[in-house]
Amino acid sequence: MTSRLGRLLRIEARKLRARRLTLAALVAVAAVALLAPWARGVLDAAAALARGEAPRADSWANGWTALCGGVRAARLLVVLVVLVLSASCVAEETSGGTLQALLARPVRRLEILAAKALAVWGYAALLLGVAVAAAAVGAELTAGLYDVVDPLHPVPSRYTFGEMADYVLLAAALTGVALGALVALGLACSVLLDHPGHATGLAVGVFLVASAAGGVEQDLGQWLFVHPLSAPFDVVANIAEQYTGFVGQLKAPAVARVAATSTAWALALAGAAGAVLQRRDVTGRGA
Repeated sequence: MTSRLGRLLRIEARKLRARRLTLAALVAVAAVALLAPWARGVLDAAAALARGEAPRADSWANGWTALCGGVRAARLLVVLVVLVLSASCVAEETSGGTLQALLARPVRRLEILAAKALAVWGYAALLLGVAVAAAAVGAELTAGLYDVVDPLHPVPSRYTFGEMADYVLLAAALTGVALGALVALGLACSVLLDHPGHATGLAVGVFLVASAAGGVEQDLGQWLFVHPLSAPFDVVANIAEQYTGFVGQLKAPAVARVAATSTAWALALAGAAGAVLQRRDVTGRGA
């Protein structure tokens, strides 16, 4: 089984590399994350001028807030690309008839689904890594990534460079786990509908509804799969701006809860996708 899954995973990776979307998305995400700090400065200056005020820098802003702003600017693009790829991967092959040819070989349906999930998740992690790296470059070039200090009392540092770097890495890891749940959502929609456009539309619709529900009812939102996609870097940005009470959200108990929420959604949605695919007549000649 392991060797079959490895071969299937290599096939799915080659399919992703062959798609124009994957390369275009990497470039677009890097550009958005890199340029976001400059764009934020221009927008803030324009807003001040519109109010009839002289532009002035936010004394609480720093390189770390710029980094988080870059990641947040690229986040929606990352989410949309991951949903498009995951929601179309099975439906596209079902509608095109290539899944039937693949199932003629000695491979199991769940192995095919697992290979697709791992390939898209790996690409999603790469996309996130590019966003974080590009945002870090943009932040370093605009504000510099240094120790976080109170502008009124610069000594001692409030948070050291090493502490902030650890927070960023932890936020990236938590977001990466949450992307697994997003991939599983796309796969669940992809096995339900044969048309890749319809499956993508359903996945995006579910994501938007879940986001709206989480925004209206925050207690509910903490347990939805959309919350871990945005919360980690939002927390790091608040820490960098020295809002009190946010460091605890990156301590072990809170981190475990966020990771468990993402993992539970990923397993539940992937399990539902596997159960549906096992019973569906995707070959046109019976399951």
